[in-house]
Amino acid sequence: MTASREKMVRSFIAIPVPRSGIEVLERAVKRLDSEIGGQVRWVRPRGIHLTLKFMGDIPASTLERVLEALPQVTASFSLFEISMSGLGVFPNPRRPRVLWAGLDGDLATLSALQIAVDQAVEKLGLPKDDRPFSPHLTLGRVRRDTNEEQSRKIGYLMTNTRLQAPPSWTVETVDLMRTELDPTGSRHYLVGSTTIGGG
Repeated sequence: MTASREKMVRSFIAIPVPRSGIEVLERAVKRLDSEIGGQVRWVRPRGIHLTLKFMGDIPASTLERVLEALPQVTASFSLFEISMSGLGVFPNPRRPRVLWAGLDGDLATLSALQIAVDQAVEKLGLPKDDRPFSPHLTLGRVRRDTNEEQSRKIGYLMTNTRLQAPPSWTVETVDLMRTELDPTGSRHYLVGSTTIGGG
């Protein structure tokens, strides 16, 4: 079967966020929603994750090969700690488009893991990321019809709101996910998981 006629699967590789982290983000979003909810499309809390590699629509057979390749990547790493470090926006507070929670902790190991994942996926014929890795958890996206005054308010609130008791956690797994789009947004499903350190 040719790739053009094969079933395509929208997919990405990510580190899961623990329940304690999701709950902190839910509380932050609830506070922000009362002020800027009309101008933001929020990500479902259960859909928040740390993306290492977005692959887009790829053939189902390639997805299987990615799942087979991941254990070799994660086996060469040891467990490491990361934490949440605050809120921010891309590209800047005057014209925010993406709202996010930042990360702290062992970012050197996190970046090395992302590079290793990217290289493994490239060997399967998928394009490498052309932008530098900027680890974050996407919380929402600003609606296109938001005016300049509203945009500045969003940027100000995001850069001046603190996360309450942000957790740290040990990165133990890397997940291969598939996405299905429906009218209410994206829904993510686990394809397979691989363990850091190969345990």
